[in-house]
Amino acid sequence: MTADFVRNRLDALRAADLFRAPPVVGTADGVHGTVDGRPATLFCSNDYLGLRMDPRVRAAAGAAADAYGAGSGSSRLIAGSLPVHRDLEAALADWMGTEAALVCSSGYQANVALLQALGGRHDRIYSDALNHASLIDGCRLSHARVRKVPHGDVAALRDALAEEVQGEQFVLGEGLYSMDGDRGPVAEQAEACTDAWLLVDEAHAVGVLGPAGRGVCAEQGVGDHPRLLARVGTFGKAFGSHGAFVACSAAVRDLLVNSGRTYVFTTGLPPAAAGAAAKALEIVQSDEGEALRARVLRHARRIVDALQERGFGLAGLDPQAPGPIIPIVVGSADAALTLAARLLDAGIYAKAIRPPTVPPGTSRIRVTVSAAHTDDDIDRLLGALS
Repeated sequence: MTADFVRNRLDALRAADLFRAPPVVGTADGVHGTVDGRPATLFCSNDYLGLRMDPRVRAAAGAAADAYGAGSGSSRLIAGSLPVHRDLEAALADWMGTEAALVCSSGYQANVALLQALGGRHDRIYSDALNHASLIDGCRLSHARVRKVPHGDVAALRDALAEEVQGEQFVLGEGLYSMDGDRGPVAEQAEACTDAWLLVDEAHAVGVLGPAGRGVCAEQGVGDHPRLLARVGTFGKAFGSHGAFVACSAAVRDLLVNSGRTYVFTTGLPPAAAGAAAKALEIVQSDEGEALRARVLRHARRIVDALQERGFGLAGLDPQAPGPIIPIVVGSADAALTLAARLLDAGIYAKAIRPPTVPPGTSRIRVTVSAAHTDDDIDRLLGALS
């Protein structure tokens, strides 16, 4: 028996064109497959470098599972860390140029643990208006006061930072924003943090942007800035695996291990995911990784140039610096659903993004580009959009 209030809430979602029901998507290579049995080219995944189906990454996942089991047994504070966790953290810290790194079971978990552990009741967090839901929830679960800052507005941030605060101040933003596809002004934010600490979620940037794929902070030259306290990256996007990490000082890592509740009380990252991430990291740092990043950005440039010529709205995306996320803003939720359905009829699967993920009136098709896409795939996408 279903309670009436549940039915009423679902009916309200359907009436507003906000009901969601994910299709079943099958694929052999990550970018070509089926959507509920219908053939399609996939422009919906965050697998930016095409490593999810890479045979080397899959073999590394299997080898780690064979060595350490299907799961990690418990929270790492109970069952301990596995060698694959320890080795991955050492490699990540070396890559990111930090004292330490902490591997977590998801990006959501990492962001919530970071903010909940750092934010004390006398502290204040200045959070960009377009920050991801995991950052918003981390702010809510911290004891700090939270002030929302207009997206990318460094002048407004400086004005806010000038206010007197009894405790610590934290500036919270992203390297690459997941719905608008624009880079955060992390260099200017770091400059503004004379008495504050900068925290950056690099989930969509690590692996695909910046020197050696180290993200937007490295791209903008502030990867080693003394006020940059921590960066979060994920394995579920450019790394093609699952899980996340925090790159930080050894002291911040110790604080997270002891006080980050979503880390403390969550089962450790499965060995297969850690093994896959470690192999992906090797590829990301190699010449092959550099070529994959260049391919992604070349595809993105082609798409953005064509969309501009045809008059499509691109939200806050800087057309001169496109990345793997390309928003096509159409306005209403109904319009986004209609366009997504027409694209699927043409053999293109790209998701309609609607409120509350984006503000009302800015529903869009979110196109994501992978190095696994071919030039013919890009032609098909642009042909369908025309």
